[in-house]
Amino acid sequence: MDIIYIGSSQSAKLIHSIDKKKYTIICVNNAWRLFEENEEFDYWIHSGDFPRENFPSKTNFKNEISYLQYQPAIENLINQRLDLNQKFPYHYVGYTIFFQGLYWIFETLKPSNIYLLGFDHDYNKNKTKKWFENGQPNPQNNFLKEKNETIKEWSKRFFQDFDEDFFYGHGTPDPLRLGEDHLVEKFNLALEISKKLKINIYNASPVESEINKFPKIIL
Repeated sequence: MDIIYIGSSQSAKLIHSIDKKKYTIICVNNAWRLFEENEEFDYWIHSGDFPRENFPSKTNFKNEISYLQYQPAIENLINQRLDLNQKFPYHYVGYTIFFQGLYWIFETLKPSNIYLLGFDHDYNKNKTKKWFENGQPNPQNNFLKEKNETIKEWSKRFFQDFDEDFFYGHGTPDPLRLGEDHLVEKFNLALEISKKLKINIYNASPVESEINKFPKIIL
C-alpha cells in the first residue's frame, strides 16, 4: 500500500496534480476541504478537540478516524510491538494530530510508502510571534474569541495583517506550542521508528522546511 498523507500547508494543493487512483488518500483535520466539491477520499483523521464548526458538511470520505482509534493503536505499537515501555506513548511519539495520525497509519495500515503533502510546518514567524504573545489561541481555550464569533471570523480578525498561509485561509501554528526543537525531535523519532518498521516515509512537498526533514521526493 502507498499512502498520501495530507495536512493544511499550501503544498497540500499539489494533490490535485497527482494521479490519486494509485494511492490511499488520508486527510488530517481541515485537509478534508481539498475534496469538498465532488471527490471522495479514503480516511479522515481528526483530533479529539477538532472544532465541530470545522467538520465536513457532508461525508466525502470512506472512513473517519478519531482518538478512539488512534490512541490505542499508538499504545499497541509503542508498548507491545516495539516494547518501548512508555507510560504515555501518545505523548512519546509527539502529541499533535500529525504524529498521532502517522503512528495510527504505521500500526493499522502498515503501508510500504507514505508520502507527505501539506506538513511543511513553515509558519509565518510574525504570525507565530503574535500567537504566542496573545495566549496561544486554540481549541482548548476556545481561541480566546468572542462568544458569538465563529472560528473563521476570529482568525480573519486576529490575523488580518498577515497573508494567508494555509490552503483554506488562516490557521494557528498550534503544533509549535511545545517548541520547534520538540517538533524536530519527534520528526527524527518518527523517521527512526519508520525504519524499524520497514516503512518508507517521504516529504513530497517542494517547500524547504526547518522542521520536516523527511527525505524529499516529488510525485
